[in-house]
Amino acid sequence: MAIYMRDRPVLPADASVLAIDSAGEPAVFQLRDNCFGFLGHPGIKSAMIEDLIMAFDECPDRTAETLADLRVVQREIAAALGPLMVGLIESTHLMRPLP
Repeated sequence: MAIYMRDRPVLPADASVLAIDSAGEPAVFQLRDNCFGFLGHPGIKSAMIEDLIMAFDECPDRTAETLADLRVVQREIAAALGPLMVGLIESTHLMRPLP
């Protein structure tokens, strides 16, 4: 998961953490039966991060190296997005048949 952010949300006590990042912080969480939160954009692309970087006066250390790392795994992120979205749709019941 690629995350570009400065702050993190404080999760409510009843949130279920579904995935953590490399620092052990929540990366994906669930509230109630059909509400899911992601700390990063599940389908992120390096160009999206570049646009964010250009919107700020300062940028994080090792930005060029981190973007290069993201480009290397871009296809893996894209490949994982389909099954992730199918799972979310099934979990949230967004595609239920009409009665």
